[in-house]
Amino acid sequence: MESLAIIIGHSINGIIIALAIITIAGFAYVVMNITKLRNTIDEKHKKNRSTEFTPGGIQKTPDAYTWEETLEYKEEYNKIQLIYSTFEQFVPIFPLLGILGTVAGLIQQLDHIDQMREALAVSMSTTFLGLIAAVVLKFADAILVSKTVNTMEMYFDTFEQNYQMARDKHMLDTKD
Repeated sequence: MESLAIIIGHSINGIIIALAIITIAGFAYVVMNITKLRNTIDEKHKKNRSTEFTPGGIQKTPDAYTWEETLEYKEEYNKIQLIYSTFEQFVPIFPLLGILGTVAGLIQQLDHIDQMREALAVSMSTTFLGLIAAVVLKFADAILVSKTVNTMEMYFDTFEQNYQMARDKHMLDTKD
């Protein structure tokens, strides 16, 4: 019969693997949906190519997108951003789970030196697996997912700035 330390270690390894798969799926969902949203916005923009910009990049005709359409896109983006934030918070959990497995294994085996080798191997594997998962997922987040999220955030910020500037200019022109 396996000791409690080995059972805990194997259980934590299973949790790490399952959580890593869920996190990867979550990151993929975020990237796919932001890409889809961006393509939808770009396709709509192509249909409204009459939009003109000043040399400074300010939109002359803010009617290419209505403010309401942009708010709908922003609302959809915010939902995706919320999902991203949730999965992003999973990454620091992996090393903690790994350390938890190591400590649980060591505590259980302090009384049984002869069984300690196998328990220590399982315990250390949880730490190793947790650290590897955290490094790989943090790298994927930094290179792909957060870059995609940040690009879309900048897109909305630029649009909002251009729209407000064009709207302000339009209001000044109509006063005269």
